[in-house]
Amino acid sequence: MKNTFAKLSAVVALIAASFSVVAGTLEGAPFKISLPNNDWKLADSSAQDLGHNVSLVASITKSNSPLKSVIIKTIENGSPMSALDELSAGMRDSFANPAVKKLSDEETTFLGYKARRFTYEVTRNSQTTYNEAVVFVAGHTGWTIAGVGLADQKSEVKKIFTFYLKSDR
Repeated sequence: MKNTFAKLSAVVALIAASFSVVAGTLEGAPFKISLPNNDWKLADSSAQDLGHNVSLVASITKSNSPLKSVIIKTIENGSPMSALDELSAGMRDSFANPAVKKLSDEETTFLGYKARRFTYEVTRNSQTTYNEAVVFVAGHTGWTIAGVGLADQKSEVKKIFTFYLKSDR
């Protein structure tokens, strides 16, 4: 199981840094997305299977900007607490990649769920991106929401997380 989460975290760290729009489905998500204006686009029509019950389900991109967010869904078999620990361990494993520099790893609450927030930088081809990822578990589903931008766009990346609102369901 830990291999699955290591693979997931590597996907978040490296795909998010060079992500082109990939669509997914948010059916059953414990959140809804509210975009601030027409510069932002949500792609969520079909999932991209990443293997081992992990799917890239949606992306949010800003026109004419490197700012983006990706949403990854993981179907869990264990308890929500152990699943959160395993998702978090997978993210931590990605920091062994020399292109990834961990900035923080902290306990938080996201949309009312116990979560972990990771901030890190990824350098590829002499360009550094700032990344934040929040991992949490709702029911038997793990969610990883990542926000990405250039290194000088930290405040804009942080604002991306305000697009996610607790679902009314």
